[in-house]
Amino acid sequence: MTKKPLDREAESEHHLTVVAQDGGGLQCRSTVHVTLTDVNDCPPRFVPHSHYAGSVAEDAAIGTPILRVAAIDPDVGTSRRVRYSMEPPHVGVLFGIDAVSGVITLLQSLDREHQATYNLTVSASDQVGFQRAYLHWNLLIKVIELSLLVYRSTADCCIQ
Repeated sequence: MTKKPLDREAESEHHLTVVAQDGGGLQCRSTVHVTLTDVNDCPPRFVPHSHYAGSVAEDAAIGTPILRVAAIDPDVGTSRRVRYSMEPPHVGVLFGIDAVSGVITLLQSLDREHQATYNLTVSASDQVGFQRAYLHWNLLIKVIELSLLVYRSTADCCIQ
């Protein structure tokens, strides 16, 4: 029995000295090494812990990578491996996410006049069956108007 719960992520090994003494004053001393095994007790977390945002030109080709999200899980073994997914309504329609790398790509042409920004919800989960832990994160994708890109690049090259 322990005085408080043990946490493998905080300290994975413990070294204890056990002393046994009989009624006559004889004693025996032994050191016990305890190595904790991991349980899936930590959900993934996105890094950095701030805001994710990306932008894409309205004429970008289908398959264009927009941004990459990353999450870590402090557990060990299979519960450390993170998989990514996106929540509806945009998943598989306008944007896709690689389940392993976290790269979000364009699946369909965009029109800034129709919609200038998209709010997406990305999920990260570890891979342990019935104890699977999830984390959801919101991110913003801005559609950049093509004429603004052409104007900016022309103006930049012509400044003396």
